[in-house]
Amino acid sequence: MREAAGVLVSATIVTLMFSLGLGLKHYPFLLLRDRPAFLGRVLLGTCVLVPLAGLALVLMPLHGLLSRPAWVAMALMLACPSAPLILFRVRSSGGTAELAARLQIGAALLAIVTVPLMEVIFRTGAGLRGWEVADWGITPGQVAGQVLKVQVLPVVAGVLLGQWQPELARRCSRALGSLATALLMVMMAALLLLAGRQLLPFLQQNLVALAGMAVLSVLSLAIGYGLAGSDPLERRTVALVSGMRNTGLAAQLALTYGKGLPGLIPGLLSYVLITVIISTLFLSWQKRQLPSAG
Repeated sequence: MREAAGVLVSATIVTLMFSLGLGLKHYPFLLLRDRPAFLGRVLLGTCVLVPLAGLALVLMPLHGLLSRPAWVAMALMLACPSAPLILFRVRSSGGTAELAARLQIGAALLAIVTVPLMEVIFRTGAGLRGWEVADWGITPGQVAGQVLKVQVLPVVAGVLLGQWQPELARRCSRALGSLATALLMVMMAALLLLAGRQLLPFLQQNLVALAGMAVLSVLSLAIGYGLAGSDPLERRTVALVSGMRNTGLAAQLALTYGKGLPGLIPGLLSYVLITVIISTLFLSWQKRQLPSAG
């Protein structure tokens, strides 16, 4: 069951990322050419500042109050940027979908460096508190390989096909987008099935961790909101980009390397649920603040 779930997660991320690359209407790296400072601070915020701030402000202070699966689940979610659901969330909220797509591609490319880096930093932090995770057998090279295989290469392939055959890419983009959405729903159902009876006990036994996840979700949104600049729609979009983490990539790493932590998948699902709740509250607040843009 775990192996089948791992294959499903990989297929889902690859399809989502390939469809994302296909769906861009224009040259995908315009931000790098036209607004390099904006792109740099947003990507560093979502890929580096969010996980480091979470480690410093929540995970290290609360270490003694958190179970090991909860701690690792929160660390994985913080370390994995470029959420596959971000475009759907942005489109439904009145944000700037094209900006979100460009930022997501940038985060996916940067993740090949930052995810292994965060793995080293988080593992060192856990070791300082007496939790050695060397027995997982994770190395930065392995993590980089996972990110490259399921995120970077599919995005680049989609972008290249879109530039080479724009009409074919346009026809395939919608169909693959629908397939990716369906796979995402199946993936979440499979993770829920895999978590099985562990989910409710996890929620009951990890109340402090749930509170910490809520704080991390608010913190991630706030970092993106603060880094975006003065444009209200860009603030909304960047906040969602930094606030929503990559559940699929986190789940794949958990299924590959976290076999010794039975509560890890319930922890990831709990983080996802709390992120959805917090981001919905954020968007509700935004609609009151910006009625004309909602």
